[in-house]
Amino acid sequence: MNNDILRICLVSGGKDSQATAIWCLKNDLKPMFLFCDTEWEDEVTYEFIKDFELKLGQEIIRLTSMGFVDLAKKKKRFPSTKGKFCTEELKIKPTIDYILSMKTNVLIYQGIRWEESTNRAAMNKKDEYFKFYFEPYGIDKKGKPKFYTYRKKEIKQWLNTYTCDVERPIISWTTKDVFEYIISNGFMPNKLYQYGFTRVGCFPCIMCTKDEMAKIIEYRPSKIDYIKNLEEELDSTFFPPDYLPERYCSKKVKVKDKETGETRTVSVPTMSDVVKYVQGKGYGSGLFTGSHCQNEMLPCE
Repeated sequence: MNNDILRICLVSGGKDSQATAIWCLKNDLKPMFLFCDTEWEDEVTYEFIKDFELKLGQEIIRLTSMGFVDLAKKKKRFPSTKGKFCTEELKIKPTIDYILSMKTNVLIYQGIRWEESTNRAAMNKKDEYFKFYFEPYGIDKKGKPKFYTYRKKEIKQWLNTYTCDVERPIISWTTKDVFEYIISNGFMPNKLYQYGFTRVGCFPCIMCTKDEMAKIIEYRPSKIDYIKNLEEELDSTFFPPDYLPERYCSKKVKVKDKETGETRTVSVPTMSDVVKYVQGKGYGSGLFTGSHCQNEMLPCE
């Protein structure tokens, strides 16, 4: 068994991964820094990555796949709350590909915190990165255990020689701890936080709240127009059918009931519907209540 260890710190542009990267730097761990570029980040986040790279004094390696828009075009639809293929395709798979290209033991540092969600509150400070290839991470609708499967054969072969563990050094920290740590060490968080955003990952995320949408409408109207054009091109809506009450949805689509096989017509919200609804209801005046993307392998932030 190879005893050498390659340390990798995952950087997203968010506060938690930034604090983790600084923690690695201060503890002289000398990791490689990886940023999975979804090509759907805000321009401020890209500027932040460049500035953070200079401040760290070390290259942040960019991993890219097909990008969010090309992925949606390939799938002929946007990701959804029930089909969150975006994180898997744009972040998890490029990271796994990179790990498997390394012929050495690997230790991954993730900026995940217990405070973020019930799901993450159950996670361990240290774990095996590929454990959900060998033990279930959940149960499907038929009651069968679910496992990760991407490149499973290659992963098993790789693990015959090497190991890949994950450590989450800030898992017990609070949001206040994170910001204080970043600033006290002479760094500045992503400026999107200063603008009032609480989510600085994919911009916008398909899971963003209506309060977040109100802020994006105000801050990046050009992105809203871009999504409207994409909706027409793909004949798909960015948000799921239940994002708005049906009476506010203008697009009619036919769906097939999986149990009965019957086809029925439902109303779904276009981006124009969402903009009209959010602005009309006065969203954006209070604090965000955003939910985090529940991914075990690699966090969005």
